[in-house]
Amino acid sequence: MFTNNNNYNLINGNVITLNNIVPNANSITVCNGSIESINSPNNDYESIDLGGLTVLPGLVDSHFHLSNFGKRLEMINLKGLKSIDQIVNKVDKKIKELGSGTFIHGFGWDQTRWDNQDFPTNNILDYFSNNPIILTRIDGHSLWTNKAAIDLSSYTDELIAPDGGDIINKCIFIDNAMDAIREIIPKNSKDDTERWIKTASDQAIKWGITNVHDAWQDPLIFKSINNLVESDKLPIRCYGMIGASHLELISNILDNGHHINKNYTVRAVKAFIDGALGSRGAALLEPYSDAPNSCGLTLISYDEFLDIASKCSDANFQLCTHAIGDKGNRIVIDVYSKYFKENYRWRIEHAQMITYEDMLRCQKFQIVPSMQPSHCTSDMRWMKDRIGDHRTHRISRWKTFADLGLPIPGGSDCPIEDGNPLFEYYAAITRTDHDGFPEGGWHPDEILDRMSALKMFTTWAAYGEFSENQRGIIKTDFDADFTILNNDITSCQPDEILSTEVIMTIVGGKIVHSKL
Repeated sequence: MFTNNNNYNLINGNVITLNNIVPNANSITVCNGSIESINSPNNDYESIDLGGLTVLPGLVDSHFHLSNFGKRLEMINLKGLKSIDQIVNKVDKKIKELGSGTFIHGFGWDQTRWDNQDFPTNNILDYFSNNPIILTRIDGHSLWTNKAAIDLSSYTDELIAPDGGDIINKCIFIDNAMDAIREIIPKNSKDDTERWIKTASDQAIKWGITNVHDAWQDPLIFKSINNLVESDKLPIRCYGMIGASHLELISNILDNGHHINKNYTVRAVKAFIDGALGSRGAALLEPYSDAPNSCGLTLISYDEFLDIASKCSDANFQLCTHAIGDKGNRIVIDVYSKYFKENYRWRIEHAQMITYEDMLRCQKFQIVPSMQPSHCTSDMRWMKDRIGDHRTHRISRWKTFADLGLPIPGGSDCPIEDGNPLFEYYAAITRTDHDGFPEGGWHPDEILDRMSALKMFTTWAAYGEFSENQRGIIKTDFDADFTILNNDITSCQPDEILSTEVIMTIVGGKIVHSKL
């Protein structure tokens, strides 16, 4: 039996290196966490016979939410439910389980899946008058709540939404309007946060993920990850983005420079410009087709965003900004262009809807689009109604970005999407859902070829965190991060990707997950 020591050979593998010098190989030798050689096994080391399994550079999720994923596994799961009645039944069951007066949390409802796709009315959850209820929408940019929760908040009976927010039907709170409701939620503890992060990372390695870019970290998450790293309890690498609203933490980190602690690096700040298309909070250049009086929401002022950008530029920190709508993306590019310098690699998180003119500006200012392929296939069925036929071509333009020479770090936005990188890869090369709809793909001109799609989760992801000289390809002296599969996803039938198994996950030479 293999002893999982520091030095070993992986032999008889189908090794896809993404290294142009040695594009394919059959063996890798690992020494003290790094790649010692390729195709030259060291006879002094133990060997693991892979029997033809496929070896990839370690897969990276470039937009993940560790703590939220772990936390939401403990909430009522509302994903995939197709009616209000199904949701009410789950809420009722949870209340009977926890008792009167307890907070009820749920996540994942999506009105676009219901026969009646309108937002729910306030009478539905108000029926449960003794329990504050907060149900977050699938996109994380709106919540559905009841009067028992609203009465605990700072809202008055008038329910006046703040700037950058909206309130619908006296129970749907969108973007900045959510803040006052969220304040009543019991605060996360250190123990809870560490448990959620550990749960999320343990699942990530089962998906073959070796590294995540954690796309919003608060002081508690920052402390918890450092604690887990120091106690050797975090099995993956983590690239952290500090949330822009946490001013004291940002100030401390910017003053002290890039934070590097073993497999945990923080050199980025995360900001938000707009909301999401599903809740009509994404900022658009022209009104929504199904809400002609609305162009969405801008969540912070131009001056506030300029201030964040200026601080990041002065401290040589990467700025990563959530932008979904074409107006939201334009605002981000306008600001980024003012602080452009070589190799700054400022990112747009999602870049979901964007004009070609603004894509050319991304090219000019070397802006990195960090994108999540499943957002496209999750949203495509209702996109025509939301923005009209004349704008759907602006959605998820991966091929156009790649043709412009821009690296695209790929992710899932887990728990918004499932989190399995193979599902994201499948979406990138097919632009279909798991049922194969629509045949040929939605806007197939934006389908990526398989090697480009693989780079989203390896080479381009490494570029997105400044680690391309350490990871992202299989090369001598690079970190020994590998994802080992029972299928060659670069050549198998597309539907076979969805059932492909992760046999082994290796991080820094350490086998953190194995089915062998």
